[in-house]
Amino acid sequence: MSDVSDNDSVSSVEEIFTIRQIQQQSPRPIPSNIKHAVPSRGGFVREIHSSERMPSAVPSAVPMQLCPARENNNTVLLGKFPPIITLNVGGVLHMTRLSTLLKYSDSMLAALFSGRYQVDQDKDGYYFLDSNGTVFSHILEYLRYGTLPPNDMVLSVYRESEYYGLHSLTEKLELKPEIASLQVKESHRAQFPGYNNTRDEIIRTAIANAAVSKVGEVIVHAFRKEFTPRVQNFNPNHGCIVEQAHVTIGPWDSTASEEMLIKCLETDLMDEGYVVKPHESRRKCKYYYGQTCQKFVFKITIVFE
Repeated sequence: MSDVSDNDSVSSVEEIFTIRQIQQQSPRPIPSNIKHAVPSRGGFVREIHSSERMPSAVPSAVPMQLCPARENNNTVLLGKFPPIITLNVGGVLHMTRLSTLLKYSDSMLAALFSGRYQVDQDKDGYYFLDSNGTVFSHILEYLRYGTLPPNDMVLSVYRESEYYGLHSLTEKLELKPEIASLQVKESHRAQFPGYNNTRDEIIRTAIANAAVSKVGEVIVHAFRKEFTPRVQNFNPNHGCIVEQAHVTIGPWDSTASEEMLIKCLETDLMDEGYVVKPHESRRKCKYYYGQTCQKFVFKITIVFE
């Protein structure tokens, strides 16, 4: 009897001790203003706010995975992305590996899918890029295989490669004739200050002047250097021919001549689809009083058919 009594006593003591240990390890209330991410069914993540308590059934050894998770505004929270990415690019779906998008670490695509930024998602949960989906397919082909686009897509892909910061693709496309020609034209235009504004002003003036005859004549005063009279009795208010000009451009620092500027303007207008008559030779001012006036004008004529 004494042996049984002793064993019962020991069991009772152990049971009481075990119960007390469990009570000491029970979860404590979560402090206010703190959010916890806990695994839910299916491996997804939900947030627990300060009004809730951590469920006691969740083992402490379960890792707290913070991503991917979404807010109600279809924005991916900061963190990791799945290894296979489905993209909605301007309404066109593309599927690729995350490693493909991260191939060039200095690109915008790599930064966008690095986990440091928020990425919008559409209603189906696909990551959204506001670009041309057809053009983007050539971007993916370059990322996958280093393939360059066909000639008729070079310009569009070049613009997208600049936007996404794919410098290696941009540099290769700059050697294509389509892009090389554009660069030469841009460097040519850059010699003349306010070139684009001047071209637009010529078009607007031609439209206004063609209201009756459908022929828009525009008088342009272009000068590489300012004219400074050398004689004291030169009258600056002599009714100079440049007073007839609708548009004025100059001076500029490059050695490009005024004639070159006019040719550049006419070429651009024709490239845009305008019918342009060959310009006449420049018309000089006829004023003379101790010194000839060095100013002159050109006439650009646009025909609206």
